[in-house]
Amino acid sequence: MLQDVETAYLSDSFWDSGLIQRLTTAGSSAPALHVFWAAQAKFNDKGFLSRDISVKEMIEHRGDIHHIFPRQYLKENGFSQSQYNQVANYVYVQQEINIKVGKRSPADYIGQIREQCQSGKLAFGGIDTLSDFEANLEANCIPGNIYEMTLKDYDEFLGVRRILMARKIKRYYQNL
Repeated sequence: MLQDVETAYLSDSFWDSGLIQRLTTAGSSAPALHVFWAAQAKFNDKGFLSRDISVKEMIEHRGDIHHIFPRQYLKENGFSQSQYNQVANYVYVQQEINIKVGKRSPADYIGQIREQCQSGKLAFGGIDTLSDFEANLEANCIPGNIYEMTLKDYDEFLGVRRILMARKIKRYYQNL
């Protein structure tokens, strides 16, 4: 019975297209986003830009949900609420990191994190090596070239991140 349902509804087209479409929505209450966060909790992923605090711990303690391209940054540049609240723009993050990021562009704050990995002088969280930083981006399904992205890259960023999120959800489902 379950195998019949999986065959009918969870084909390659679901994982490669249908799920990505479900991630093309605004609002932090989207079911696909919650499944993504469940996957992160299952895999013990660390929160965005965090070395020590896991997504699971942030969920349990009501951690901050952060906009990777900060809401105010997008809003001040003419983006609508439905654009800046896309589920692919959300991550769990420690409150102090969220505050430090503020309304800065990803190129700005991600660039500063890359600098802290080279200098050892911490500005955001405890990530102090480039390999830990790259692993954190991967765990949070953030494209590795985020530090180069500007406003004109926002739609491309969302598209790539949705694909990465869908792959993580698929891996999570296959490990249940």
